Amino acid sequence: MSAYRWQPLLCGLSVALLTACGSETQRSLQPLFRDSAGIQIVENTSPRWPEGHGWRLSERPAVDIGVLDGDPHYQLFRVTGALRLSDGRLVVANSGTNELRYYDPSGAYMTSAGRRGGGPGEFGGLSWLGASAGDSVLAYDWPNRRISVFDADGRFARGFVLRDLSHAPPGHVHPAALGAGLLLIGTQRFFRGGPLTTGVYHDTIFNLVFDGEGVLADTAGRHAGAEFFVAALGEHIDLMPLPFGRSTHTAPWRDGFFFGTGASYEVAYYSLSGNLLRSVRKTHTATQVTPAHIRSYVEAQLEEIDDQEERRFIESVFAEMPFPETMPAYQDVLVDADGNLWVQEYRKPGASRPSWTVFDSDGVMLGVVETPTRFTVYQIGNDFVLGRWTDELDIEHVQLYELRKDPSAT
Repeated sequence: MSAYRWQPLLCGLSVALLTACGSETQRSLQPLFRDSAGIQIVENTSPRWPEGHGWRLSERPAVDIGVLDGDPHYQLFRVTGALRLSDGRLVVANSGTNELRYYDPSGAYMTSAGRRGGGPGEFGGLSWLGASAGDSVLAYDWPNRRISVFDADGRFARGFVLRDLSHAPPGHVHPAALGAGLLLIGTQRFFRGGPLTTGVYHDTIFNLVFDGEGVLADTAGRHAGAEFFVAALGEHIDLMPLPFGRSTHTAPWRDGFFFGTGASYEVAYYSLSGNLLRSVRKTHTATQVTPAHIRSYVEAQLEEIDDQEERRFIESVFAEMPFPETMPAYQDVLVDADGNLWVQEYRKPGASRPSWTVFDSDGVMLGVVETPTRFTVYQIGNDFVLGRWTDELDIEHVQLYELRKDPSAT
């Protein structure tokens, strides 16, 4: 986080001059609001929180769910989402067993909903959990493109299939819950046809709005998608996300959604009809991808492969791969319960802890909040951050941290 410091040699001729110089510099560091054809552009150069003040997470989680051995209700595997309900209960999407698990505010197990299967309230592949009205929750079954609705007590209420998704591969549909019972669905299309050749492909993402019955209600726009690398080597064709490549990030808020790829430090806010309303920006210097970064990445990937034939193939893939020259500006976006935009800075190799830059509901940069290593954030409330943490043994935990706000930072 950058911070302003006085330069006494430049501004120290007199008390009056010091005051004038300081005021002028502080004005220059304020966010710049511009309007371009009805689009609000917010340019940020410096955080509003004073140095040493701001928000932070508690040192230890207030709730920790997850064990290596013991009661299976606390053994988590492939957690794909978690929510805190209004009464403090926690809902966890445990895709390893294709069920929703409910825990009380202290983390004690209460009940489960759903199971593996194809019937009502069952899942072939539980991949997403979202909040709905009255503490009901939505769960997405990706093989069947089906949304299941569970009431506040965890009982299956109804389900519906998302229609008009024939162009999208089932595994590349990304739901997000909106107000008024609507869903924002991001669908990816990787290729436009023709034979695949070795190279980098930029896919396209279509953001679509569906109603509570799974019927397409509006088109929210077509946007640049993620970068993928295709290796067509002999009879083998391998598809993987491009290392250090751009990816897509969406966060619903009010009657629209934030969207960005990290290609630059800009997060755009769109209406549900696809109109660009605001652009939130921050001064950013792109990080160069160095040979050391590439070596570190490749070595980490190869460490996970025991089969020698597969290892040689992956090595040949990396040998053909054109790595990007720079890293993305960020790697995730979320909106908290108060409408603040959280942007996770792209985590450079060797970075100790993830950091999030927080912007208020007007797009003004407040400051930076750090989260624990190996912690994936799912939900940010007024006074908590909820997510999945993986320990050194790869044991999954769902943890809730208190979000402590320094009064002097407001």
